[in-house]
Amino acid sequence: MASFDTGRLCAIVKILDQASIHLRLAASDCTLAGAAPTMTRPAAGPTGADATASGITALLSVSEQASGSVRRALVHIRNGEDQRAQHELDRARTQPCVAVLTPAGLPRPLPRRVTTALRLMQGISGFFPSETEQVLLRAALP
Repeated sequence: MASFDTGRLCAIVKILDQASIHLRLAASDCTLAGAAPTMTRPAAGPTGADATASGITALLSVSEQASGSVRRALVHIRNGEDQRAQHELDRARTQPCVAVLTPAGLPRPLPRRVTTALRLMQGISGFFPSETEQVLLRAALP
Protein backbone atom coordinates (compact mmCIF):
# COMPACT_ATOMS: atom_id res chain seq x y z
CA MET A 1 0.00 0.00 0.00
CA ALA A 2 1.39 3.37 -1.02
CA SER A 3 1.94 6.14 1.48
CA PHE A 4 1.25 9.74 0.51
CA ASP A 5 2.13 12.99 2.24
CA THR A 6 -1.16 14.76 1.60
CA GLY A 7 0.03 17.89 3.42
CA ARG A 8 2.96 18.23 1.02
CA LEU A 9 0.72 17.52 -1.97
CA CYS A 10 -1.72 20.24 -0.86
CA ALA A 11 1.20 22.64 -0.50
CA ILE A 12 2.42 21.73 -4.00
CA VAL A 13 -1.02 22.52 -5.43
CA LYS A 14 -1.03 25.91 -3.67
CA ILE A 15 2.47 26.71 -4.93
CA LEU A 16 1.62 25.72 -8.51
CA ASP A 17 -1.61 27.73 -8.35
CA GLN A 18 0.33 30.79 -7.19
CA ALA A 19 2.85 30.31 -9.99
CA SER A 20 -0.05 30.03 -12.46
CA ILE A 21 -1.54 33.29 -11.18
CA HIS A 22 1.77 35.11 -11.71
CA LEU A 23 2.19 33.62 -15.18
CA ARG A 24 -1.37 34.42 -16.19
CA LEU A 25 -0.83 38.03 -15.11
CA ALA A 26 2.48 38.13 -17.00
CA ALA A 27 0.73 36.84 -20.11
CA SER A 28 -1.92 39.51 -19.63
CA ASP A 29 0.79 42.16 -19.27
CA CYS A 30 2.34 40.83 -22.46
CA THR A 31 -1.02 41.23 -24.21
CA LEU A 32 -1.34 44.80 -23.00
CA ALA A 33 2.15 45.51 -24.31
CA GLY A 34 1.14 44.36 -27.78
CA ALA A 35 2.06 40.70 -27.83
CA ALA A 36 -1.03 38.53 -27.94
CA PRO A 37 -0.30 35.24 -26.18
CA THR A 38 -2.61 32.36 -26.80
CA MET A 39 -3.37 29.75 -24.20
CA THR A 40 -2.59 26.95 -26.64
CA ARG A 41 0.71 25.50 -27.68
CA PRO A 42 2.36 27.84 -30.19
CA ALA A 43 3.19 26.87 -33.75
CA ALA A 44 6.81 26.13 -34.57
CA GLY A 45 9.21 29.02 -34.72
CA PRO A 46 7.62 32.05 -33.06
CA THR A 47 9.72 35.19 -33.04
CA GLY A 48 9.80 38.47 -31.15
CA ALA A 49 6.68 39.20 -29.11
CA ASP A 50 5.17 35.87 -30.15
CA ALA A 51 8.20 34.04 -28.73
CA THR A 52 7.83 35.96 -25.47
CA ALA A 53 4.15 35.12 -25.25
CA SER A 54 4.71 31.47 -26.12
CA GLY A 55 7.47 31.12 -23.52
CA ILE A 56 5.22 32.47 -20.77
CA THR A 57 2.30 30.38 -22.03
CA ALA A 58 4.46 27.22 -22.02
CA LEU A 59 5.39 27.79 -18.38
CA LEU A 60 1.75 28.48 -17.53
CA SER A 61 0.72 25.24 -19.20
CA VAL A 62 3.29 23.22 -17.22
CA SER A 63 2.15 24.77 -13.95
CA GLU A 64 -1.57 24.30 -14.62
CA GLN A 65 -1.22 20.71 -15.87
CA ALA A 66 0.90 19.68 -12.88
CA SER A 67 -1.51 21.34 -10.46
CA GLY A 68 -4.48 19.58 -12.05
CA SER A 69 -2.78 16.19 -11.85
CA VAL A 70 -1.88 16.66 -8.18
CA ARG A 71 -5.47 17.73 -7.43
CA ARG A 72 -6.76 14.56 -9.09
CA ALA A 73 -4.24 12.51 -7.10
CA LEU A 74 -5.55 14.04 -3.86
CA VAL A 75 -9.11 13.07 -4.82
CA HIS A 76 -7.97 9.51 -5.50
CA ILE A 77 -6.14 9.40 -2.16
CA ARG A 78 -9.27 10.54 -0.32
CA ASN A 79 -11.24 7.82 -2.14
CA GLY A 80 -8.69 5.15 -1.19
CA GLU A 81 -7.57 4.67 -4.80
CA ASP A 82 -3.83 4.58 -4.18
CA GLN A 83 -2.85 3.15 -7.56
CA ARG A 84 -4.79 5.82 -9.45
CA ALA A 85 -3.32 8.50 -7.16
CA GLN A 86 0.21 7.28 -7.89
CA HIS A 87 -0.55 7.30 -11.62
CA GLU A 88 -1.67 10.95 -11.42
CA LEU A 89 1.42 11.94 -9.43
CA ASP A 90 3.68 10.22 -11.94
CA ARG A 91 1.84 12.04 -14.69
CA ALA A 92 2.20 15.40 -12.90
CA ARG A 93 5.94 14.92 -12.55
CA THR A 94 6.66 13.72 -16.07
CA GLN A 95 4.05 15.51 -18.13
CA PRO A 96 5.94 18.76 -18.69
CA CYS A 97 7.39 18.67 -22.15
CA VAL A 98 10.88 20.07 -21.70
CA ALA A 99 11.02 20.83 -25.41
CA VAL A 100 8.49 23.66 -24.99
CA LEU A 101 10.25 25.02 -21.92
CA THR A 102 13.05 26.79 -23.72
CA PRO A 103 14.59 29.65 -21.75
CA ALA A 104 15.24 31.44 -25.06
CA GLY A 105 11.48 31.89 -25.46
CA LEU A 106 11.26 34.05 -22.36
CA PRO A 107 11.70 37.81 -22.38
CA ARG A 108 14.95 39.29 -21.10
CA PRO A 109 15.13 40.70 -18.58
CA LEU A 110 12.46 38.46 -17.07
CA PRO A 111 9.32 40.25 -15.94
CA ARG A 112 8.97 40.24 -12.15
CA ARG A 113 5.91 37.97 -12.32
CA VAL A 114 7.72 35.36 -14.42
CA THR A 115 10.71 35.44 -12.05
CA THR A 116 8.38 34.94 -9.09
CA ALA A 117 6.61 32.03 -10.81
CA LEU A 118 9.93 30.35 -11.67
CA ARG A 119 11.14 30.69 -8.08
CA LEU A 120 7.90 29.20 -6.80
CA MET A 121 8.18 26.24 -9.17
CA GLN A 122 11.86 25.72 -8.31
CA GLY A 123 10.93 25.67 -4.63
CA ILE A 124 9.10 22.37 -5.04
CA SER A 125 12.23 20.31 -4.53
CA GLY A 126 12.17 16.78 -5.84
CA PHE A 127 8.79 17.11 -7.53
CA PHE A 128 9.69 17.65 -11.19
CA PRO A 129 12.22 15.40 -12.96
CA SER A 130 15.78 16.72 -12.77
CA GLU A 131 15.73 17.63 -16.46
CA THR A 132 12.69 19.89 -15.95
CA GLU A 133 14.22 21.38 -12.80
CA GLN A 134 17.36 22.21 -14.80
CA VAL A 135 15.31 23.94 -17.49
CA LEU A 136 13.47 25.98 -14.83
CA LEU A 137 16.80 26.91 -13.27
CA ARG A 138 18.30 27.99 -16.61
CA ALA A 139 15.17 29.99 -17.41
CA ALA A 140 15.53 31.93 -14.18
CA LEU A 141 19.14 32.92 -14.92
CA PRO A 142 19.65 36.50 -16.12
